[in-house]
This record gives sequence, C-alpha cells and structure tokens, in this order.
Amino acid sequence: MSTTIGDLLDTLTVHGELYKKLADNTIECYACGHRCKIREGKRGICQVRFNDGGELRVPWGYVAALQSDPIEKKPFFHAMPGTNALTFGMLGCDFHCGYCFTGDTMVVTNRGPISLQEAFELGDTVLTRPDADISFPELQAITSSGVLRKVKGVFRHSYEGEMINIKPYYLPSIRCTSDHRVYVTNHEDMPPWMVEARELRKDHFLVIPRTWLFSAYEAVDAMEVLRNHEAIAVAALQSPKPVISSQWHEIDDADSQFIQGKDFYLIPIEEIGCENFSGPVFNMEVEEEHNYLAGFLLVSNCQNWLTSQAMRDPSSDVSVNYIRKISPNEMVQLAKRTNASTVVSSYNEPLITSEWAVEIFKEAKANGLMCAYVSNGNNTPEVMDYIRPYISAYKVDLKCMQDKNYRKLGGVLQNTLDGIKRAHDMGLWVEIVTLTIPGFNDSNEELWDAARFIAGVSRDIPWHVTAFHKDYKMTDPDNTDARTLLRAAEIGKEAGLRFVYAGNLPGQVGEYEDTFCPGCNYRLIRRSGYVIREYHITGEGACPKCSTRIPGVWPSDPSRVVLNGLGIPLRVH
Repeated sequence: MSTTIGDLLDTLTVHGELYKKLADNTIECYACGHRCKIREGKRGICQVRFNDGGELRVPWGYVAALQSDPIEKKPFFHAMPGTNALTFGMLGCDFHCGYCFTGDTMVVTNRGPISLQEAFELGDTVLTRPDADISFPELQAITSSGVLRKVKGVFRHSYEGEMINIKPYYLPSIRCTSDHRVYVTNHEDMPPWMVEARELRKDHFLVIPRTWLFSAYEAVDAMEVLRNHEAIAVAALQSPKPVISSQWHEIDDADSQFIQGKDFYLIPIEEIGCENFSGPVFNMEVEEEHNYLAGFLLVSNCQNWLTSQAMRDPSSDVSVNYIRKISPNEMVQLAKRTNASTVVSSYNEPLITSEWAVEIFKEAKANGLMCAYVSNGNNTPEVMDYIRPYISAYKVDLKCMQDKNYRKLGGVLQNTLDGIKRAHDMGLWVEIVTLTIPGFNDSNEELWDAARFIAGVSRDIPWHVTAFHKDYKMTDPDNTDARTLLRAAEIGKEAGLRFVYAGNLPGQVGEYEDTFCPGCNYRLIRRSGYVIREYHITGEGACPKCSTRIPGVWPSDPSRVVLNGLGIPLRVH
C-alpha cells in the first residue's frame, strides 16, 4: 500500500509552541493571522497544523524543497547581495480562494439536491477565521465523472461586489462571484473547459455529466433527473429536502434542445446578467476532480486551496517522493558547501512552520549565517516575537491593495499591511514584492495605493514590482509586459520610495534593475537578472562618492560579493 502525503506528514510532527488552550480541548493557533480555533482531531486552514488530544502538532524534521539560490531571486536586493541563500520549504499554506455562490444555490449530493447554505449547516464542526467560516459536513457531491466524492469543506464568508446571474434554459438560475470558474464547451465533440463567470457568452454551452453513479448498483441518467428532480431521492435512497417547484422550468419536449455529447449534456444559456450583492457567499472543496454540480451545472471548486497542493490536490501525493528528512546541522553543512551566507524559509508559507524554521535558524546563527523569511505577511505579534531573535530580513508579498481581492485569496488586506509595519517596527530588514498581474492589480490607482502605503512605513523599504507569467492553473491573464513594470516603478518613485526595482524581465527595464545612491545618484550596484555586474557599496554600507548611508544588510567585506556569478539556483544534494 502506497504512503500518501497526509500519512507521511502526520508522522513528521512535534508538539508546537505557537498556540493557547481553550475550553473542551480546543486550541487557538497563532502561527498566522487566521488564528484558527481548532477542535480536537481537526486541522487548521493550513492543513499541516492539527489538534491532537488538546495539543498542537506542527511540521518537523523535513524539507520538501531545498536549493541554493542567488539571494536576489528571493528577491532581496539590499541584503547580502551577490551571495547565495540556502532556501528550504515545507508543505502547507494558509490562503484559500473566494470563488463563491449565493447560499440558495443547489448542489447535487448523496442527500439529494440541497442548498450550499444547508450543506454548510450540516457540519458538526465549524472552524471560525477572521475572514471566513469553514464547515466539515459528512457529505458527498457529484463531480464531473458522475460519481460521488467526499466534500472536504464548505466555506462561508461575507462578500460585497459584483455577482453574475446565469440563467440556463430549462434550469434554475445560479448566482456566483464574477471570478468563479464554470465549465463550458462550444461543441458536443469538444471537451469542456473552465471560464470565469464574467467571461461567459451566449454561444457557450454549460455542461452536465450524463450519467450519475450513486453507488456500484445505482446509476441514473441526468436527463431523467432533470425531468423529475425528485428522482435523485430514489438514487440516493434518502429523502431530500424539498425543492420549490416554481424554481424549475418545464423540460417536456425539450430533449432536442439538450445537445448530447459523449460524456456530457450541453445546456444553452438563455441570459447572463450582472447585479450588485452584499451578504454571505459559499463554496466547497470536493476530493478528486475538484468540481461539483451547482444548479446541476458543472463548476470548479475552491481553486486556491489547490495552489498549496499538500493534502488537497490528489496529484500532490507525488510530493512524497520529494520529502527529505534532515537535521538542522545537515542544513548548515549544506549552506557551507554551497557558499551560502543566508538560510531562508520560503516556498510554502513559512509562518505555519515557524517551530521547525527556528530550530534550523538557531544552528545557522551559531555558525555565522544570516536568516530570513519570505512570507505573505499574514503574521501575528506572537509569531513575530517568536522568530525575531533569529531572523534579520523579512520579505513580504504584497499581493494587491483591495480587500475584496485579498479575501478571494483567503487573506485579509489589513492583516498583511499590519504585518509589514510590525516587521519594520521590530527592526527587521524588510523588502516588499508585488507580482503585477494584468487586470488584477495593475491599475494606476492600485499601484499608487501600494506605493503610498510602503512610503508611509518607510521610504527606504525596497519595492519590487515583478512580472506575472502563466503557470500551473493560473493561465487566464496575459503575461505582464515591460511597459507595465516601468509604469509601476515610475509610480513608486513618484510616491517617494528611494529604492524601486522592476524584476524578472532582465534587459527590458533599464535602470530599474540597479541600485542608485539617493544622495548623489551614483550607480552603486549594476545587475543583470540575478547576477551582480558591479558593486560599489563600502564595508560600512555607504556610498563611496558622497558617504550617504545606504539602508540594508551589507557585507562588511565587499570582496565577499561575487561578481558575474551563475545567477541561477543550485540543486542541493
């Protein structure tokens, strides 16, 4: 029997420190800003911190990603430039998505068609977070393969904004946030694909799996269910909650209007509307195919839970092959062999694995290495007090400046803004990166908001505006072009930031790859991608021309800065 990633990770744990006990063996974890209240036997939003008999268990003793990077790749431009950073990561993430439906949306389950609101209320355990509640019902839902799959969680959070009203022929309307993915096709021979609700067109067909398997012995044809939705009760062998008949269109004599593909019925769209909405919205995560039937139509489940992969996406079980058990001493020896000046916790969200990171950092500091975090900034005062004695630098991904978009990613904007200010006020060297995504956060207004916020904390904080490129399951926006990065960098300069960098398009952004003295404009560091071409900062961290102090963490011996290095990560063996 093969070992799953969940089986393995649960053995690689120790009792944690970043929590407090509540009543009834419930605990409150404060490794990140969600402050999950975790009941006995349950997991936090990250999936890797869990309650074992009233005690918190946390990841320990392994890495899932390990390589020696140019420190500029993190990116840190003002922290030990021209050196390597031994970078490690574990598994788990504290963000999830916000693609949601209204609570009255019907979903097809082993209990019959029930609303998302009802599905949420079926959970005997509800995990309360600052931005959302998560219910864990004993429930199964029909997916694209036409079989029942376990519902891993139902999410509820508050939403205010645009809602798309999709009215198919013969079926009830459904309302969802404009970014929710819906499966469509243009032809019976063409496999369905996902589009955001806002991108639906009248020439799209919505899809329904033709055959639904409720057990090894019980299968129904979707057409029969659509003719008489109560037939699903017979298939499920349970009495469903009643569905109001007025919600349903007659489908007598409508067979010809349902295009019959090989595996799916194709449903034409009668109308697509848009309305403003304020109130609770819902979504759920389903095992295996990661989709379900909303109003009998196939839709994607909560996608951002998949970006962290571990114990969410079944394909993540291949991560078992990459788990590397390791000791802090072995980590330090690897850093020395790769001439690393710094040890960095990154790749996943390091806040949720802080206990293990600190154990490594203790050994690293004792051996003269700098330590750093690359984080989403969703921190708490408790976790920052915990890691502060061991780290010198803290890089934060500031994703956008709209709270509604942060909530789509499972976060709260103010938590990140507070986290940035907290790190700076604690005396950590802070750098901020914003991945500039077309149509998401690249408007002048949003870029100005980000730049002004950073300048309000400190004009000396470097701001990196970097280019998005299509990858994994985020393939909808266009790649970011150099003009967008240059526009963002100019906004940063105009807002008063002294150090603004346009990243990951080497040779296309001119002077925004380099560091200039804010006193005399002398070029202090010339870069090409992650390679240092010239370095002129003194051992005292000052400009050699005018003696202006340059904020950052600089090597006392400038000769340690490697010029014209490889500029690429090194796999660590």
